[in-house]
Parts: sequence; C-alpha cells; structure tokens
Amino acid sequence: MHSTDLLPLLMPVLLVLCGALVVLGSEPFLQRAAKHAWLPWIAAVMLVAAGVAQALVPQFGGLGHLHGIFAMDTARLWLCEAIIASTLCALAGLQQTLARDDYAGGEPYALTMFAAVGAMLMTMANDSLSLFVALEVTSLSVYALVGLRRHRPESNEGLFKYFVMGAVFSAIYLYGAALTYGSTGFTQFGHAAIGGRGGLFMLGQLLIIIGLLFKIGAVPFHFWSPDAYTGAPAAITGFMGAVVKVGGIAALGAIWLNLVAVTGHTHPGGVLGLDASVAVGAAAKSGLRNYQLILMFLGLLSVMLGNFSALKQTSVRRLIAFSSVAHTGYMLLAFAIPSVGDTLSLGAVWFYLVGYAIATAGAMSAIAAMAGPEDANDTLSGLAGQGRASPIHGLALTIFIASFAGVPPTAGFLGKFLVFSDLVAKGWWMVAVFAMVMAVVGAAYYLRLVIAIWASPGKDRVVTGPNVMGNWAIAGAAIATVVLISFPGALYRTNSSHGAGDSDKVSVSSPAPTAAPIPARIPPQ
Repeated sequence: MHSTDLLPLLMPVLLVLCGALVVLGSEPFLQRAAKHAWLPWIAAVMLVAAGVAQALVPQFGGLGHLHGIFAMDTARLWLCEAIIASTLCALAGLQQTLARDDYAGGEPYALTMFAAVGAMLMTMANDSLSLFVALEVTSLSVYALVGLRRHRPESNEGLFKYFVMGAVFSAIYLYGAALTYGSTGFTQFGHAAIGGRGGLFMLGQLLIIIGLLFKIGAVPFHFWSPDAYTGAPAAITGFMGAVVKVGGIAALGAIWLNLVAVTGHTHPGGVLGLDASVAVGAAAKSGLRNYQLILMFLGLLSVMLGNFSALKQTSVRRLIAFSSVAHTGYMLLAFAIPSVGDTLSLGAVWFYLVGYAIATAGAMSAIAAMAGPEDANDTLSGLAGQGRASPIHGLALTIFIASFAGVPPTAGFLGKFLVFSDLVAKGWWMVAVFAMVMAVVGAAYYLRLVIAIWASPGKDRVVTGPNVMGNWAIAGAAIATVVLISFPGALYRTNSSHGAGDSDKVSVSSPAPTAAPIPARIPPQ
C-alpha cells in the first residue's frame, strides 16, 4: 500500500465534518419548526456529497495510507459508505421523531454527524492514539444522543449506564495503548506488533481488544446496550447498532490482522489494509491460540445469549439490542485463524457488517416512523397493524427483518452464508453448526415482529404522516439490502479484486513490507 496525500484520503470525512459544523452554526438562527424542516436536509446534502466523494477516492489516488496513521483500501471504502448510508437513515428517522415530539433544538442532527465523523476515522485508523481520539469523538456524541429525552427515566438510566461504563472501558483501552507503547515504543498497529514479544505487550493488546469489545457490545461487555438502546430514540438506536459497530469491528480487524501477520513471521512489516489476505504461520497459530479461543468463546456466548435473551422481549428496541449482541457474535466467529499455511481474510466479516449496518439503520428509522410520539408504541403489541397503516414502512421493515434472519435474497443471508462457509473451511465446522442452530432460534423472534406489524390494527394505531426524506431513505436502504447480494466479490475477496488489496496480500514468499515507511512513533521524553 502506497503513501497518499491528506486531501484525497480524508475528503469524505471533511465533508461530513463541514456539514456538522454548518448545521450546528445554523441552528440558533432558525425557528423551532424550521430547524426540523431545514437542518436534516442540509445534513443529508453533505452526506450525499461525502458518499460521492468516498466512491471517487480510488480515482483521485486516495487508496493508501497517511504516514501509517490512517489508511484507505477497498474494504474501508465500503465500510465508510455504509456509515454514511446508515447516518442518512438515522437523520431521516430523527427528523420525523423530533418534529413529531416538538423538540426545541436542532443539535441532535449535528451530533449525529459528529458521531459519523468519529466512526469513519475509527474505520480508517491504523494507530492506537488516532483510534482513541476517533473513538471518543463517536462516544461523546452518542452519549448526548442517548440522553435526548431527559424527562424520561429510562433515557436517564440508559445514558448513565452507557456513560459510566463507556468511561471505564475507554480508560481500559487507553491503559492498553500505554502498555503497548511502553513495551514497543510504537503506536502504529503493525510496528507495535513487530516490536512486541513480551507479556507487557500482549497484556496491552488484550486491554485494547477488551475496550473495543465493549464498544461493539460483545458478551460479557454488552450489559449497557439494552438500557442504552431503550433509552435512546428509535432512530438513534439504529444509528448506534450500525455506525458504532462498524467503526469498532473495523478497528478490531486492523489489530487482529497485524497480530496474525507479524506474530506468524509471514509479513515482517505488518499490514495496513483491511482487505489483506494474511498467510498463517506456525508461530501465529500457537502464539495467538489463547487470543483466538477468547474471541471464539465470546463470539459463541454472544450468539447464544443474544438470541435467547431476544426471544422473551416485547420492546422492539430491547429486542434489537439483544439481536445486535447476537450479530456481533457471528462476526467475531469469523476472526478464527485457519490452519498453518492457509490465509486469513476478513472479507466475510466486512460483507456481513455492511449489510447489517444498512439494515439496522433502516429498520429502526422505519420503527421510529410507526412507533408514535416519543416511540411510545415500540412494543410488539403497539406496532400491531402498523404495516397495514403504513405499507411503505411495513414492507421495508419486513425486508430488513428478513436480512437480520438470513432469509434470501437479502444481504443478511449472504453474510451469514459467507461467515458459516469460512468457519467450515477453517475446520471449525462444529462452531458453524452451532451458529446455524442459533440463527434458526433468532428467526423465531424476527418472525414474531413480522407477524405483529402485519396483524390486525391494535387500539393505538399510529398513522404516519408524509415524510419525503424518511420515505426515500428507508426505501433506499431496503433496496440496498436486497441489491447488495449481487456484489459479494466487492468485499469478500477484495484482496484479489483491487490493486490496493493486492499490495497488502501477505505471503511467506513476498516479504516486502507494506507497513508505513514512517512509523508512528512517539519519541521518549
């Protein structure tokens, strides 16, 4: 992977940031109704511009790294596009929610975009300090969004739990980054892995991974998610489940690929691309055995606990929270290391993640449109008949739920198929069978939700008013959820489909380092 200039690499992020600043600067000068009429559209225009700029990054030489601190490759490009699309869906749902609730301010639109900026930087980060800054930009913005409804006890409870535990695990992450730097002298993932061989380095890496596992809501670090998801507006629930998860899993993937590549002595310079295909050496298979077992065990726990906990939920937001835990588990299982001599690629994870993020943001925006003032009817009984009252939202929500359950022809079906196929190919066929059984269990509560929205209208039927932005965003997400199944090669085998991926392809016979020529090292004081 070659070095690139600042502007082509970060232009999409800068556009989203500029949009957030424009929205925040305009908010004091608009009347209450005008805030909800204009600010979401300003944000949407900037997000669309950022999406176009992201798609044009390869044409302007933006695929590469910036001194090893940030990197952009084909996988990251798709993940950033998923963040932009999910943010657009969240803004559309938030517009309808805030206008319906007569919310006085317009700052939630800016906070949503600031969180998206942080998530995009998390996805691009290849350095522990830049990742920490990006992680905190996302977290602080999401904390405020969770606590928007300060007059509701569940909102305050969700905010308190999320903030306190988030602060604790941010400190754990930072302590891990400090141990890593103290033992190696480097903050960049690849160079730190090169210099790290002792117990202090491995402890630091473990603490960093634990901090990220909290952010993505993996068991046993998931205990904040049901309350935070329930306390937040429905549109923000979808935003948290999509955007924060994309950034966290992308960062976890970058660290994991470098550990496998360097520990196994198959690529002494580390890797910068998430689309890398890393040859597995004997040293990696043995040296990372405990780490792999931890990730696999937590993945299995997440799949089991998430699915079984969701079975008994009547609140849709709590159901989605536990469902999110289960989906995190499926993706963690794909981090399994194959046999010595084979290659590790996380393409299945990236495809799964893109499809899941878009479906989650779209689903919760549709629920926000149907759940009534302050999302009071977000229960299975409260949503009874809402598909009939609002067919556009009902049909879109059915597509999103089908994707969650892994029903063809949706992106969720192909994502699960790729993850399970990878597990079988790596020799973890018992784990694959268990995951398939849990997917069937998960289909049960998804079916309950589909039956509820198409059942006879209940007493509290909510007829949603027209919302152009919301309807277009939800319809676009539903179409993308189906169309994505036609492009598995864009992410699943990115290491052989694009030059950036080829440059990070790792093998024993090609020792040329792809890590940054300028290490992200902080000189000792």
